[in-house]
Amino acid sequence: MKVVPYEQTDTMNVQTKDYRAVVRNYFGRVTTIHDGAQVFMSEMPDPDSVIDPHFHDVDEFQVIVCGGGKFAGAPVEGIIYHYADAYAPYGPIVAGEKGLDFITLRASCTTGYFPMPESRSKIPGKPGRNINGKFDIAKPLPAPGTSEKEMLLSDAKDGMKIVGMRLGANAPAQGEPVDAGQQYYLVCSGSLIAAGRTVPVKGLIQVLPGEAAIQLQAGAEGANVLFMQLPRPTERPGSHPRTMAELSGTSYSYVGLTTSQA
Repeated sequence: MKVVPYEQTDTMNVQTKDYRAVVRNYFGRVTTIHDGAQVFMSEMPDPDSVIDPHFHDVDEFQVIVCGGGKFAGAPVEGIIYHYADAYAPYGPIVAGEKGLDFITLRASCTTGYFPMPESRSKIPGKPGRNINGKFDIAKPLPAPGTSEKEMLLSDAKDGMKIVGMRLGANAPAQGEPVDAGQQYYLVCSGSLIAAGRTVPVKGLIQVLPGEAAIQLQAGAEGANVLFMQLPRPTERPGSHPRTMAELSGTSYSYVGLTTSQA
């Protein structure tokens, strides 16, 4: 298990022709191909910033955590989750008046940003899952010392799963069984205590396959937590972190993107 508070992330600036963003790297580094997980938060402050329709060559979760706008043409606000199989196109993502912040979570690095429709020939077969939904953190938290879970998305075929966890003040909670790919716990409100460490809002906990399910406890104000479990690796293209790790050291493809240290 690893804990990464929002305040301890490595920060960089990203610029394209359509948007600018401050990127906070939780695991690995965006635009760099390396072994291991790639998790980062993109903070897009400018209204009408656009990320055009595209796909990546690895499975991923994304969560809108602040601001709002439109995702694939539909208005979004609050905690919006998105899952996309490798090679499944999605977007556009458009920032609203208050900008848009979202976190991307992958078990391994993508080799690039593949815009649509011009990259359609690179999709190996029929595109896979591309699913959006909302975790409503406006609901009242349960009583102090108690917790509840809401199954938001689940696929028994490969263990991909999203669970909304609501914890009352100081409530203990058992983590989800580690029965597929990498797991992530994202603190959406309040705070958690895990392995003796406090995890505030936008903090992230990573649990790897083979590790034991974790024990959690909410802070004095309670917590809303979004749990995400990536799929179990299969023969589906892009689903196996070991295969993607073999690409470490190759070049990253994103035409027109520049980065700098913040």
